[in-house]
Amino acid sequence: MLQGRARYFELVKVLGLTDFKLRFSTSILGYVWSMLKPLGIFFVLYIVFGYLLARGADPLYRDKLLVGIFIWSYFAEASTAGIQSLLGKSHIIGKIYFPRSIAVLATSLNYFLTFLINMCVVFAFLYLDGVGFNRYTPLFFVYVAALYLLILGISFLLSVAYLRFRDLIEIWTILITAGFYATPIIWSINWIDPRYHKILYLNPMTFIVEYSKRVLVEGRIADATGGTTTFLIGNCIILAEGVILLVVGFLVFRRAAPRAAEYL
Repeated sequence: MLQGRARYFELVKVLGLTDFKLRFSTSILGYVWSMLKPLGIFFVLYIVFGYLLARGADPLYRDKLLVGIFIWSYFAEASTAGIQSLLGKSHIIGKIYFPRSIAVLATSLNYFLTFLINMCVVFAFLYLDGVGFNRYTPLFFVYVAALYLLILGISFLLSVAYLRFRDLIEIWTILITAGFYATPIIWSINWIDPRYHKILYLNPMTFIVEYSKRVLVEGRIADATGGTTTFLIGNCIILAEGVILLVVGFLVFRRAAPRAAEYL
């Protein structure tokens, strides 16, 4: 059994790394495009919102905007690719048997590697902009883990549904666009009346983006009142949401995946 799992792990690694190489093999700039796209969005939004509308309001606005955009870009691209992962591996699934979950895991590994490399660029930008590492910086990797769990859960849950309902990806694209503006990326949660914060935090990406900006850019975990209780509860909630979504998504996937070949 252990040998079988080791072979499956090796297959995930091989497929993931192969996808990572092939994704940029036919473009002139290669991997650089995965970094230029969010950077381009950042510069456009910073000119509009950071310079023209919020000039002088928050000296850390550009750093927060950059962090938020790179996190959201990873979520949008990885979840979209995860939903299409089974269809994307149809040429393999139809020929040889292997656990269908490997296709989803390989796709998630592909985009996770890109995200890690991109975050090195973000860290370098923050450092050059005068925002260095602080004692709360390691907490960011808690949100990276929570984000990965969310993406994997969504991928498991929707990849099997996408095989039957191909317009699902169009619906997901609309939700991604709406989610971008519903998440505190180009705007600050402090601009919103505190009475509505609980509603905003129903969106798990609000937790991840807001807390990532807090620990990476602001170097704090305390809220406006100086307390840390809300922050600690929020960490527990976001991790619980990720785990629950992953478990539910995998159970649905495991039940539906054996019939996946019928819809390819």
